[in-house]
Amino acid sequence: MISTTNVRQENKSKRPIVIDWEFWIVGLISFIIFVAVAYYLVFGLNVFLTDSMARTRSAWQVFFSSEPKMANIGFVWAPLPTILQLPLVLIPQLRVNGISGNLVTAFCGAVSVQVLLLFLRQVKIPRVLTYLLLLVYIMNPMILFYSANGMSEMVLELFVMLTTYFYLRWNQTHNWVYLSSCGIATSLAFLSRYDASFVAVAITIFIGIDAIIYMHKNFSYAESIILLYATPVAYVVILWVLLNWLIMGDPLYFARSAYSNAGQIGYQLALIPDLLPLKKNLLASLAVGLRETASIFPFFIFVTIWLIILSVVKRKWVWLGVLAISWSLILFSTSNLFLGQSALFIRYFISAIPMGMVMIAGVLSLHSPKWRIPLASFFLVLVAGSAYFTGESMLTHTEWGQWNDQVVHAVLTNTPLNSWKEEQALAKYINEKTTGFVMVDDFQGYRVIFFSGKPSRFLTPSDSTFKTYLSDPYNHVNYILTSSSQLEGELNQVNNAYPYLFTKGGDWVKLEYEDSTWKLFKVIGQPGTISLGG
Repeated sequence: MISTTNVRQENKSKRPIVIDWEFWIVGLISFIIFVAVAYYLVFGLNVFLTDSMARTRSAWQVFFSSEPKMANIGFVWAPLPTILQLPLVLIPQLRVNGISGNLVTAFCGAVSVQVLLLFLRQVKIPRVLTYLLLLVYIMNPMILFYSANGMSEMVLELFVMLTTYFYLRWNQTHNWVYLSSCGIATSLAFLSRYDASFVAVAITIFIGIDAIIYMHKNFSYAESIILLYATPVAYVVILWVLLNWLIMGDPLYFARSAYSNAGQIGYQLALIPDLLPLKKNLLASLAVGLRETASIFPFFIFVTIWLIILSVVKRKWVWLGVLAISWSLILFSTSNLFLGQSALFIRYFISAIPMGMVMIAGVLSLHSPKWRIPLASFFLVLVAGSAYFTGESMLTHTEWGQWNDQVVHAVLTNTPLNSWKEEQALAKYINEKTTGFVMVDDFQGYRVIFFSGKPSRFLTPSDSTFKTYLSDPYNHVNYILTSSSQLEGELNQVNNAYPYLFTKGGDWVKLEYEDSTWKLFKVIGQPGTISLGG
């Protein structure tokens, strides 16, 4: 006699595999759009952003440096955007102009569109409206740019959106799989950018509140739920701290080293004097955070108020948790301004756009079905109109190395940028006119390494012999590359070891190449009587 269990298992095994064609086609089309934009930025407009070049150079150095090792990923910036490039940089064609980094952001941007599709599906509006909402999201200038420029923003936003989706599904089903997935997504968000620490705190609070309400007589349930979510997050954070401690000698190296935000803020305050009045001024920092958020996506604040009202009236508290997640990244950036630990870049507030779209799904879901079509049409117009304000905000932000304003001008006029001409010329000279090792602090020199495409030619602080050879370069390195000690040059280890070199030279070196930023010296003897650092 065949048991009922066996029959069920047999029937289950015979079920056809259903492919969600809509989900995959939306992702594929989005990826194609973002890759096309990436190709145009890199090969058409010569757009190379500072952080993007640095991460791509780090990925190269894992395999192709003078001392290949995984530690070349670095221990200052969150590692995931670099790790995601590792398979790509093994393909020579994807190392050209660092296009591997652009492909990573294009992929993450495309998956973020798929996640947004999952949110909008729950609203049950006509497909044409769903597709149009996805389209206006894709065509927002900042989404287009940051889904194609190799930066870390869309990697972070993707995992924050996934965190939010899994949190919502857990609240709807109380299935532990969603909560575990939520914790994993938050962990990946933290490995993308440290901003996600605020996301973890917000979700932990709201999961605890929800668990207490759901099982108010069983506090052990709330405890287990919080542990289920927080365990992967705590594991990743502890692992990252442990690696910093074991390899760099400081468990908080990523937060307080000379190259961290805290270490760099000194010259940034000198470069951007508007930051100084914000330090320790809570109201001013909040005002700036709100201003930047509203300038990028003014609809974000409007839909926040709308969703708060609906959540309270209809007692759908989960959406207050979504609101907390949506604002957590903005509050993280604002708190850094207050603490005086961060520059003011427009990209720090980009989360207003994807999370604003998530909140639209929340507002629509909390209204009755008869209102959803007219409201979705209304939101469609508002979001499309917000793209103008996003572009206008990008035009007014002229931060060095970010190129928001210059990219908008370049796109409108189809005129390539001339950024990093000196670094490109220097890299070409090193490739064609020199042989042997070039010693450089890649905190500044990453741009030269990037444009040379030959990381194995350079000796950098990540190499175990760097400090030894820095004090005794003769017979160990052929060239030494130095820059002005002004602003970020204050953190350059070569400058600190030989502060006289850029301005005065030395009898142990011969000047081979110079421009307004760099001087390349050939090492011809032992350093003279001038001691290191003096």
